[in-house]
Amino acid sequence: MGIGGTYASSMQVEVYMRGRSKLPVFVENAAEFLTTGNKKFTNKSVVIISSVSGNTKEMVELVDRVHEKGAKVFSFIDNPGTTLTQPDKQDYLIVYPMNEQLKFYMVANYLMYKNGEFDDYDRYNKEMEANLADVLVQVEKDSDE
Repeated sequence: MGIGGTYASSMQVEVYMRGRSKLPVFVENAAEFLTTGNKKFTNKSVVIISSVSGNTKEMVELVDRVHEKGAKVFSFIDNPGTTLTQPDKQDYLIVYPMNEQLKFYMVANYLMYKNGEFDDYDRYNKEMEANLADVLVQVEKDSDE
């Protein structure tokens, strides 16, 4: 779930998973979810959010609503010490700026792996760890030219 750019980033990963996984994955705009809800959302749901500011009003309200229903919140927050980094605002927290889409894809890959749908997960992650930083730096250099 997200607002603005976070919502857009999550839509890409939903399409990625839809073609590769049997896991039920839904992308929700936080403001719409707060207004209309989703009958498929249960206490067994896991909500994955990302927030640059860590203080977006709709996202703060969203995590409170999710917890009221008994579901879990997995958060990527860019800025430490913000509202969404407080202990009562998530069940799992990673504070790290940048690469929002990469964070979502990494979680998607892990969920598919745990669901028995990503046999090459270990090899893939080893290659990512070995090469990703250098490749990202090179892409940025190439783009600057």
